[in-house]
Amino acid sequence: MGDALKRTPLHARHVELGGKMVPFGGWDMPLHYPPGILQEHQAVRSVAGLFDVSHMGRYFVRGPGALAFANHLIANNLAKIEPGRLLYTAMCNQGGGVLDDVTVYRLDHEVMLVVNASNRARIWEWATERLAEWSGPAASLHDESAELGQLALQGPRAQEFVAAAVAHDLDSVGYYQFAETTLLGKRALISRNGYTGEDGFEIYLPADHVGAVWDAILDAGREAGMLPAGLGCRDTLRLEMAYCLYGNELSLDVSPLEAGLGWTVKLKQSEPFLGQDSLRAQKDAGIPRQLIGFQVEGKRLARPGQGIFTGAGEGEPIGHVTSGGFSPSLQVGIGLGLVRTESVSSGDTIEIDVRGARVAATVVERPFYKQGSHR
Repeated sequence: MGDALKRTPLHARHVELGGKMVPFGGWDMPLHYPPGILQEHQAVRSVAGLFDVSHMGRYFVRGPGALAFANHLIANNLAKIEPGRLLYTAMCNQGGGVLDDVTVYRLDHEVMLVVNASNRARIWEWATERLAEWSGPAASLHDESAELGQLALQGPRAQEFVAAAVAHDLDSVGYYQFAETTLLGKRALISRNGYTGEDGFEIYLPADHVGAVWDAILDAGREAGMLPAGLGCRDTLRLEMAYCLYGNELSLDVSPLEAGLGWTVKLKQSEPFLGQDSLRAQKDAGIPRQLIGFQVEGKRLARPGQGIFTGAGEGEPIGHVTSGGFSPSLQVGIGLGLVRTESVSSGDTIEIDVRGARVAATVVERPFYKQGSHR
């Protein structure tokens, strides 16, 4: 028998709310609650939704070399931003493959790395090995994933449901900025960012306090139509925004340049980061694959792994679907795919092999959903 699924501090609340619990990255997590994925999706787009993301990893780098070592691990340049800001980027192996896509917070004297739940153990082992090889200023790694809970409050009205409980003016917290403050009387870090395309916040706070905050936020937004939200609508929301998902658009076999994340890769920074040489060589030689977005004709939906062909429908596939499904906001089938560079461009017709049948689709600009409220 496999290892028992891990549980977040909010597990009992998910069960009480009627959440459909499913395994995810080694955790027992809610796929959706009784209202269902579509209603939760629309709540986030129109009002707000509250997600439990405590299953993600939260690692801190401390010491005189915290900034330098953290910068060594990531493809972006943390030194370019001031304390109080965060950035999104990839951690790559020496070959330029993506180990994980991460959010990185620059605090006054330390750095917080937020990693995907499915990659927690791998990133911890990898970062620890890199620290043992580190010859720069002294730095140390600390895993505070268990000590901290994490919530994602997302939606155009998100701020009004938490503002009264926060000892900070949230209007002053811009996009990809954060504040260290108190929430219901206990310390918290609140950042304005998310994975949905809507305005909202990621909230980090002591694990033994996360339940009280979860309850208070749901109470504040209940009459307005805010809902607790699960993994199902988290995926439909991110797909509408064409955000990458590790294991789909990103993997050890895909570079951030191929996945359309070149804007998070700072190849010209003077202090080397892991994978920099390989990524620079790939760019110089010509990036072999590109990520595209497409809209499907008809009612059949594309799914990961299905072959993508040119509109002529002949010959070998030019690539494969990485993510696909139904867009609740647009009421059409959409998807992302990794294809040979310059094989297709926006407006072109392609065909997808859906269970042996060729389904027509059109390459479209990303994101699919363009009315998000994020600042």
